[in-house]
This record gives sequence, structure tokens and C-alpha cells, in this order.
Amino acid sequence: MAVFNIQNQWGGNSAPWNEGGVLNIGNRVDQPLLALSIQSSDGGLSFTGTQTYQGEGPIGLRATRVTENTYNAENQWGGTSAPWHDAGVFLLGAREGQNAIAFDISSTDGETLTGTMTYDGEGPIGVKGVRSAGLAFDATNQWGGASAPWHQGGQWVLGCRPDQSVTALDLTSADDGKTVTGTMIYAGEGPIGFRGTRIMANTYAVDNQWGGNDAPWNAGGTWVLGCRGKQGILDVTVEGDGERLTGTMVYTGEGPIGLALSPSIAKVPMPA
Repeated sequence: MAVFNIQNQWGGNSAPWNEGGVLNIGNRVDQPLLALSIQSSDGGLSFTGTQTYQGEGPIGLRATRVTENTYNAENQWGGTSAPWHDAGVFLLGAREGQNAIAFDISSTDGETLTGTMTYDGEGPIGVKGVRSAGLAFDATNQWGGASAPWHQGGQWVLGCRPDQSVTALDLTSADDGKTVTGTMIYAGEGPIGFRGTRIMANTYAVDNQWGGNDAPWNAGGTWVLGCRGKQGILDVTVEGDGERLTGTMVYTGEGPIGLALSPSIAKVPMPA
């Protein structure tokens, strides 16, 4: 996966860098992303352009918005008349109520990236990013009973340990999702303390604690929880095997709804 924690810069090369949230711009296992060049002509509702994975040339990319900052993506290779293939769900932008409309970013190693991006109503701003150890998950929600349909619920990004999956979350918020607290479990361990502070849209700076209530808190990565911007999360309770997590969640102003989280991966073979 090409999940990056990014920063943005505006106001010139000597201006400070600011928190930019999390991007997921590729869903191929063990094939790093080297370039993304896409634009939107409709205010961020859809994108077209190209992306480049390591070991390949540029391939076509088109993406359609499904909820805040979350897009269904497709790739095309083999010419303009070739078929389009499911590329999974991308996370493009991190601001509440302000869609991104352009990206021109590249990487020499698949671990860091630089370039520019543009939010609707602004000019280009600088981007620099570092690949995250967090995993991107496609979320679906269910309401109306056990036989009701499931609906796309955005893209979540969980964890900060490259070889240790998240297997459970038990989180609550008393301030409409501005902060969340509770416990989590990484594969092979017992519960550890969790606290997250919302830094933009659905993006949280997370800390973890183990060793008792007086033990220090440790940096736990940058996570994405939820997809509704101003409608924060009040409760998340899921468990599973690290590949799929299921349970319930609560958004502000609602009752519990079903939640299922599955890894966001491209669902068709890669080009030969």
C-alpha cells in the first residue's frame, strides 16, 4: 500500500510546514508508488490522470468521490481503448469540506515523496511525505437490521507497526470525536491503552500506553477514523484477525451501526 503521512507548505520555500493528514495513493502489495499526476475539473468530485508504480511506466488513473476525501479508483494500461481495472479505494486529501483538485507528486524510493497538491479555491501548495506503517482499510456500514444492505463507509488507516496487525479496537469519545480514548490490541499481545486527538478531518494523532496507568505514553502513529468530517465518532468496537475487523460504531447524532473493515487492495491482477 502507498499510505503516506504528509505535510503541506504555503507561503514560499522558507515558510513552515504544516500537518497535511494521510494519503493513500496506491493499493498494490509490495509495489511502491513512484508518481501521481491527476487533476479534477469538477471541484474534486472526480480525478483523471496517471500514476506510476515501481518497475512500470505511467498507467491511467480515474477516481470518483464516494465520501469525504475517499475515492473509488481504477487503472488503465494498454492504450486508451483498453479496459479499466479496479484499483481499490484511495484517500485523496485530508481537509473537512474542502476537496483536493490536483496532485503532482513523485518519489525516488517509494518511502518518501515530494511535489505539490491543490485544494479547491486555492493555488498549489507543497507536499512532502513519509510512507506510513499504517494499513488502509475499506470501511462499510450497515443500518436497519442484520439483513439490511451494507454501504461504503470511507477509508480508515489503522496502526503503526509494519509487521503487526490491529486485531481489536474499543474506543469512545466524550467530545463529539475531537478526542477518543480506550484500548486496542495488536496481534500477539493483550490490550494496550489508546488515546487519539483529532488533527484534521478524520485524522488523529495517536498515543499508546502499556505497563499500567502510571506508565508513559508512546507515539502510536497517525490514524484515520471515520469519513464524515463534522460528524465525529463517539464509539468504535471491532475485533478480528487483522485482515478483517467487524463490530459497531456510533457517529454523532445517531445510534450504533454495523462496521466492517477489510484491507484496501487492488482487486485485479497487475499488468504483465
